[in-house]
Amino acid sequence: MSKAKIATTLLCMLALAGCATPYSEVPKAKNFSASSQEKLQAASHWGLITNDLYKKLQAKMGDKVDKSQRLYVSSKDGSPFNQAVVAELISELVADGYLVAKNPENTTKIDIDTQVLEFSPSRLKPVASGVPTLIVAGLWTLTESGVAITTAGLASASVIAADAANYFGSETAAGSTPKTEIIVNIGVSNADNYIAVSRGTYYVSDTDKWLYQAALTKTFSVKGGN
Repeated sequence: MSKAKIATTLLCMLALAGCATPYSEVPKAKNFSASSQEKLQAASHWGLITNDLYKKLQAKMGDKVDKSQRLYVSSKDGSPFNQAVVAELISELVADGYLVAKNPENTTKIDIDTQVLEFSPSRLKPVASGVPTLIVAGLWTLTESGVAITTAGLASASVIAADAANYFGSETAAGSTPKTEIIVNIGVSNADNYIAVSRGTYYVSDTDKWLYQAALTKTFSVKGGN
């Protein structure tokens, strides 16, 4: 091996060693494992997530809340979303045999609190895990993920590529990643302690943010004239 090649090899090894240094002044940025998060795009979705959060809440309440106890459901703000969740939750509780009171005196409280978050408008859209590829007539696969599905029962064997793309992409919400997210908290408590908490995080369309926020109240100072 020539001296030039040896020198080049040594320089490369030193460069690699520098990249693998065991010390750093700040932590290295790292992505989380791929995950998914629902995007709320219709009022019917509000009912679906309320039902899901209620089931989780019920499991956490267990035998801590008896059906003979009077419950009172309320929201910390009057946004259209929170009002809908209150109504849906009351419906779920009554259907399951719980006593839901119309006033808060001498009750176990169930509070709904929604936190609206706004991130950078230029957030990246997650990269798809693959693209639909025709293997044989009527059989498509999502490349890079190894998932295969026949079109029998879904469509005829002559399904076109656009149909396959729509099928594989139907789970992913259209458009760019919203910058608006909400965290929904449903907490059960008495005068002294929290009994159970259920929470969920969701994307919402940026143009629908007002549905999840209480109307802002402005105070004006009025000065009387002479």
